[in-house]
Amino acid sequence: MKTTKYDTVRKIWSGNPNSSSRFHERVTLGRAALYRLGLHPDKVCQISADDESSRTNGQIYQSTMKVAINLKIRGCSIGDVVGFVCRNTHNLTPAVLASLFLGAPVNALDAAFLKDEIVHMFRTTGPKFVFCDDNTVRMVQKALMELQSKATIIVLGERVGNFVHIDDFLNDESHQMEIIQLNMNPPEVDRNSCGAIICSSGTTGPAKGVAISHLTLQMMLCRPATSLLVDASTMIFSFSSMYWLSGWSSMFMSLFLGIPRVMTVRTSSPEVYISVLKEYPVTLVINSPSHVAELVNSPLIEKDTMAKLKCMMCGGGIVTQELADSVKAYLYNGSFVITYGMTETGVISTLFVPTSKVSVGTLIAGVTVKIFDEEGKNLGVGESGEIVVKTGTQFLGYYNKPKATAETLDMDGWVHTGDIGHFDEDGFLFVTGRRKDMFKYNNYQITPSELEEILEKHPGVLHAVVVGIPDSIRMNLPAAVVVRKNVSTVSAEELAHLVEKNVSDFKKLRGGVYFVNELPMTPSGKIQKLKVLEMAKKFFQEGSPSKL
Repeated sequence: MKTTKYDTVRKIWSGNPNSSSRFHERVTLGRAALYRLGLHPDKVCQISADDESSRTNGQIYQSTMKVAINLKIRGCSIGDVVGFVCRNTHNLTPAVLASLFLGAPVNALDAAFLKDEIVHMFRTTGPKFVFCDDNTVRMVQKALMELQSKATIIVLGERVGNFVHIDDFLNDESHQMEIIQLNMNPPEVDRNSCGAIICSSGTTGPAKGVAISHLTLQMMLCRPATSLLVDASTMIFSFSSMYWLSGWSSMFMSLFLGIPRVMTVRTSSPEVYISVLKEYPVTLVINSPSHVAELVNSPLIEKDTMAKLKCMMCGGGIVTQELADSVKAYLYNGSFVITYGMTETGVISTLFVPTSKVSVGTLIAGVTVKIFDEEGKNLGVGESGEIVVKTGTQFLGYYNKPKATAETLDMDGWVHTGDIGHFDEDGFLFVTGRRKDMFKYNNYQITPSELEEILEKHPGVLHAVVVGIPDSIRMNLPAAVVVRKNVSTVSAEELAHLVEKNVSDFKKLRGGVYFVNELPMTPSGKIQKLKVLEMAKKFFQEGSPSKL
């Protein structure tokens, strides 16, 4: 049965009708999550893979209310932004839920952020409170001082100096009556109340704050369809922090579906990934294509490493045919689910592999899509252009950035994704590149993903990124920055000729092929294209025998 329908007259594709939210629009996301936790208080909801400790639904519920009343007493109310610079630990969950319960928008940054990155985002969001790990508190303090912010810092982990500590909230038994009153008269919001300010991926420039309402977060994170992926034995794992939408997804899939979540503060690596899969009965994982590629190409992986997995969800980048085939060789007891979407829209489409087509799948319920050409005209089947979307889960706008909002969200409510793609005759959506990634050589359009796919088919290539090096005469010179697979000795000349024999003359890698040990990545495993471009420009200027 087709899930994507095509209107041949209007040239618009759509998924099935969307379902309504499970909770009233006035209910905060935190209150909705607490309702679910209260149904089964004795059930374990999260496990630390670092020390094997665990917490039950009831413990998280009680901790959340203690944090909430202490925040409220200190002046936290609806609309006050609460910042986070934390890894996934037991006390992060009640701190996030407490903020959401009070109607205070959550703005979570990654714990790997440097001071200037913290300053950039907090300058926009202006948090009144900031939760941070013990090893990030000094950097957060410096960032807030630079902003002349009086935000209260609350430390998770070990105590540091005279900073307020999360235990000061959790060990407080003096506010039981206030907690009862707060439960009886919980804060209420409306459909336009901001619940979260989630940072855009920052792969092509400074991150922006994507403002998402409580109602949209409920619909995004509490979809009835996700229950089809779980059963009573399901356990979920993801490296993603709350900085990423995938981090929100793993936390709230656990809370709303009643499945335990395995957490770690360790940085993503094949070694840690494999150890978690060996030590815990994880059946559902959420990760990016780069993390998956590192895992399946690791010399540590064994035939049965993924034997317990029932579902591997992969999103945040293009999944190649080669990567899908590599995963299928290990994921023989489960499904490989490719998801396509963005923070601004939520999930747009899904694909269950194995399938004859490695696309980003068919549209999910409540999603409508048009394919635009450069003049804003609707394109039809097989025609490539910008993917423009309307969903039931799209954002309110970029926080305090009206100009940036207008560039992405048009007057008619369509979100311009910046992705280039097309639909085939069966309603499958294919993403072929980024509009901002595309560049021209001698006025010919170059789509980097086309050349990257060719390079990554070579058995000696782990990752390849193609960029355009500016040239005063020919506009841009296509160049490739490559990470070899372990023990591979593939040469620059070999890869340059591989591309040359598979493409038109104007697509040749005239800017060169350059090898690096690793690519600059965002904390969630997305390649930072601007940093790769700077690397390629430096290599080019230094000179290389691989230049054609």
